[in-house]
Amino acid sequence: MGTIVKATSYQLTLFRSQSWICLAIIVLNILISVTVSYLFPSSGISAGSSDMIAVIWIFILGLLSFAPSFKFMLANAVSRKSLFWANIFSMVILSVAWAVAMTLVISFINRMNLKMIVVYPLIYKGSSTMGTVVWFSGMFFLLIVLGWFITMAYYRSNKLMIFVISLAPFVIAGLFTIINQMTGGKLFDFMINFIVTAMGFSGSIPNPYIGSFSMLVITVILCVLNYLLIRKTQIKE
Repeated sequence: MGTIVKATSYQLTLFRSQSWICLAIIVLNILISVTVSYLFPSSGISAGSSDMIAVIWIFILGLLSFAPSFKFMLANAVSRKSLFWANIFSMVILSVAWAVAMTLVISFINRMNLKMIVVYPLIYKGSSTMGTVVWFSGMFFLLIVLGWFITMAYYRSNKLMIFVISLAPFVIAGLFTIINQMTGGKLFDFMINFIVTAMGFSGSIPNPYIGSFSMLVITVILCVLNYLLIRKTQIKE
């Protein structure tokens, strides 16, 4: 257990430096919005979206989080199983911390009436503070684990499999389009209805807790796949 704790601490140290960069970008975005609002009070100009910056960043962080720490950990006699759990724990901590941070950022933007497009309040109107934290935690955890999964899938693959993985989304999208046309649009209708229900939009009031639970289920599945990938992964130069 001590090894996992130390490995988790190391992972969080890596995440911390990257977090400061993202936070600086968000703060800069807010400062631009304040400046625009002060110089052009009636222009209606928006300075972008702070929550989408965090969403994109944490996915990229997942893509970049595997290879450097993997080599370092194995070189220091950390087992693949310990590294897997260290990744999970550090990603959970990071996701919750950033969920709290983004909830505070959104609250600040609303209180200051800044002219910024913030996506979350638009899709989950009237959500509570706890609902916001829970939803962002689920979203961030899903995205960073997804980035981790994609990176390991590429890392484990030879050149042929890398080509197949890269091409697969386009092939699947094409097959879905063909099947949808053959079924008179029923496939896409089913998929849209499923997503609406899974994300908590089926009721009269959008429910972020349902959306967060659905994302957690997907994340657990990805974590199982990640474990299967990491347990036999060899170091590549």
